Amino acid sequence: MTLSEDQLTFYRQNGYLLASGLIPAPIAAQAEAAMWKLMGMDAADASTWSTGPESADGYNEEKGEVIFHGVQDPDLMACATDDFITAVAQLLDEPPDSLHPPDSIFALNLLARPGQWAMPGHPHVDGLNKQNAELAKTFPGPYRTTCLLYLSDIESQGGGTWVWPGSHRTLRDLATSDPVKYEHLKDLNKEIPSLDLGTGVELTPKRGDILFFQPLFGHNGSINAAAKPRFMMRFFCSCEQCYTTWPRGDRWSHWVA
Repeated sequence: MTLSEDQLTFYRQNGYLLASGLIPAPIAAQAEAAMWKLMGMDAADASTWSTGPESADGYNEEKGEVIFHGVQDPDLMACATDDFITAVAQLLDEPPDSLHPPDSIFALNLLARPGQWAMPGHPHVDGLNKQNAELAKTFPGPYRTTCLLYLSDIESQGGGTWVWPGSHRTLRDLATSDPVKYEHLKDLNKEIPSLDLGTGVELTPKRGDILFFQPLFGHNGSINAAAKPRFMMRFFCSCEQCYTTWPRGDRWSHWVA
């Protein structure tokens, strides 16, 4: 399976693409089951869904965020299908064999917080974290395309990602208008609240869907006010190329293809 010309055009114009079918349904189902196990929860027993496991690498009780990084479970890694790699190559306009596969995942799961949903605030751009916040350059940036993989069906107000279509163009234009002022990504990110980036759009992906987005694309997370946990992951890598480009923690970094 490859992305269609319409999908590629949508990605170029809007800065993002929510794609289905790159992960076969059986693989996505096995990955969801693996995530339930990683979370220490029973999918059939709601009494086990209320708190983050002690094994998590991060837990924000207020937001319900549960973080794991550097996970190499084979059922989760199976989501890096040939179709997925091919799609990334298409978005980068490169041959698939020019890309190296990821070797772990980073999970950002959301526990249910019924009644706490609120409209997300200003969007942000990816590429900043504690390890590189002072050093990350706006251009060429820490990644060429990035992706979020959803392993549960997400309803409205259920923790779906919010996106600002076309925001990458506005931010890119601002960055190129003063390359010295906006040399570092942190300085560009500070300007976002003052910009008119249009109206945010709530995405409601299904299990196995993948959100791709370009550098300098505005997006934000949201509270999961639904009844069940929301499962989402992105790929990590420990190779020198990825780690020196976008370090995240320990020996792991975001996979930058």
